[in-house]
Amino acid sequence: MLISSALVLSFIGMLVAVVMPSLTLFAGSAAVSYLADLMLHSSQSPTLERLRDSRFGLTIRFLIRQFLLLALCGSVTDIDSFVVQMTSVGLLLLFALQLAYGALLKHVRKKRQELPYTVRGLDVEALGIRRMPHPFLMNKHVRKTLHLDVPLFAGTLGTMATDNWRYVTFGGIISVSVAYLALLALVPGARNALILPSADEAIDELNEQLAHYRPQVALYFTFAAISRDFMYQVNMWLESLEALDLRPVIVLRERATLNYLDATGVPVICVPKAEFLARVEMPELRVCLYPGNAGKNVHMLQRAEVKHVFIGHGDSDKAASSNRVSKVFDEIWVAGRAGRDRYERIKHAVSHHQIVEVGRPQLMSLHRWTGRVAQPIPTVIYAPTWEGWTDDACYTSVIPAGEQLIEALLSHERRLRIIYKPHPLTGTRSPAAAAAHRRIIALLEEDNARRFGRRISNSKGAARKLARIDKRIAELSERGVRSPYPDLTEQERTARIRRSRNQAGALYWNAIPDEAHHVVLDRIPALNDCFNHSDLLIGDMSSVVSDFVATRKPYAIFNLEGLPDQEFRNEQRTASASYLLDSECNGLSEALDAMLNPERDVMAPYREQLKDYLLGADYPPSVVRFNAAANALYERGLRDFPIEYPERVYVDA
Repeated sequence: MLISSALVLSFIGMLVAVVMPSLTLFAGSAAVSYLADLMLHSSQSPTLERLRDSRFGLTIRFLIRQFLLLALCGSVTDIDSFVVQMTSVGLLLLFALQLAYGALLKHVRKKRQELPYTVRGLDVEALGIRRMPHPFLMNKHVRKTLHLDVPLFAGTLGTMATDNWRYVTFGGIISVSVAYLALLALVPGARNALILPSADEAIDELNEQLAHYRPQVALYFTFAAISRDFMYQVNMWLESLEALDLRPVIVLRERATLNYLDATGVPVICVPKAEFLARVEMPELRVCLYPGNAGKNVHMLQRAEVKHVFIGHGDSDKAASSNRVSKVFDEIWVAGRAGRDRYERIKHAVSHHQIVEVGRPQLMSLHRWTGRVAQPIPTVIYAPTWEGWTDDACYTSVIPAGEQLIEALLSHERRLRIIYKPHPLTGTRSPAAAAAHRRIIALLEEDNARRFGRRISNSKGAARKLARIDKRIAELSERGVRSPYPDLTEQERTARIRRSRNQAGALYWNAIPDEAHHVVLDRIPALNDCFNHSDLLIGDMSSVVSDFVATRKPYAIFNLEGLPDQEFRNEQRTASASYLLDSECNGLSEALDAMLNPERDVMAPYREQLKDYLLGADYPPSVVRFNAAANALYERGLRDFPIEYPERVYVDA
């Protein structure tokens, strides 16, 4: 907030300096604006997005600064003076070179996008696809080229201050020369990157590699709005996919998804165009798993020899967990009997035989309730869902009750610790949800400051260790020319990344005082880890609650519609063993009492029953049941469609 304010004030200062005119004020304000810009981008501040939305993005800021510089030249000197002419010519040449640089990179990227696919974990080196230009020339190139105006900017101010023509002359020469040299440095790599195989050659080589690997089961994902926040739908299934007896492959449809796909040893192919996906040959593929409902699912659903399975991305009482569209799938895999009942309540939606109960393999790491508070200080995790795509699907408690809940927890007679872990999409559609979300964070940060007399953060030693782990994970996640570990297999890379994340998770909890509240917005610590460090969950109608039931710990759900308790419990099966809160947080004391005094936890026996109903029995383990379901469906697929290899493919017996 301080940096963004400084940025805005610096531009106001430059404008005032032009009007006065004042060379000293202008130089100081310009220096502050450059520094604030640098700090905002270095910290990846969310302010940057707000600046872009308000039409005050990076490029506009540089253009305004340059325009104000020319205006100052006109105020301090004659409009046709040498300094005005040199500055104008320098900025025009610099703009032309920046434009050429950006256009060349855009052309390279566009041509590379015309490749039929991108892969991970498959060897397509035979295609001889050349590397892209060096990352230094590509990454953040707009920021880098825009900042080349600094020598010219400083030279112009120097000439106006001293009336010495050399400053603006040499400043302009330096800016333009460096921009020209950068363009020259980019050209060879760009030309090299444009030497590409034809689409037919690329598809033939992919099919050759797939013929050697022989995938039997695929996880297929497509989504229109790609970001890290949506990729949890795929990432949650990666370890389950790796544990299958069958040979798995991941099929993606948007190239951007690869940026957010977690580390995995499973081969990945990303094929954006349907015409190329239709030419990808996987003769042994008989099972395809879908974590989401999307229009482009149809491009895989049309493969008649494959058995198609909807696995979803969470098990809850939301309407999306029993969608009529699921009728297009051969099977629907749900966690427990509750999932079956949701679908069977929708008349004419799916048949009884389409539904298979496989449990929730993702929950194997959860710690079971010991019957008492297990944390050094009683810990409540507030994990609300987001506001949904429409107001009709808005199940979040953040807007009507989030702040009141946090205030009530903070004022409780017993000192409590709060973990705030909102849905990653919270505030993306609703400004009201975004504002409430920020106020909740502020309340927790203020209470931490009151408790400890300072802002709570990791110690310098822990921060350095976390930074080293983050750097190691980032380096391991890089592939191709950027990777410091080019010879690692995807299996080795995945194992190292997961070990590093486990180290970071352990360090996170140990580095902050036991009584400090936590606002968890990043991937570390993971949701399951937050569950293991809590004694009570407060949430909304979502799969988070269903997953928490596996711990058997007490939990509470918001009944925001104000339905009678029994009616709400009947409609929302996950609420049958929960304590209920209304929009005024009535009922909170009963939930807290159950956590603090387990002998008065009247919902404990119901949670045990609900766990089996929602998530299935503990034995056999869900990973075993998930694997068995895949094997059974694969055998069924083989019976219906025996394998027929394309004539050109030769596979060892």
